Amino acid sequence: MSTEIEIIKKIAEHLGLAPEELDRNASLRDDLALGPLELNDLLDDLKSHFKVSFEPDEIAAVQTVNDLTSLIEDNLID
Repeated sequence: MSTEIEIIKKIAEHLGLAPEELDRNASLRDDLALGPLELNDLLDDLKSHFKVSFEPDEIAAVQTVNDLTSLIEDNLID
């Protein structure tokens, strides 16, 4: 399984969706209705699962599912 697919699967699982239901261009805040607490919960879950960490400025730039996927992939490489 590719890393991108694994990340999408984990995000969808956290949100209670099937991976194919998750629009990769969806806004985390507007389309998926994630408030600050829900977004923080999701980030904590992803950090724990993928063993990565994020800088506050990186998190601030995340707007969409694609942004989040890219952030995790970039941090896996580091």
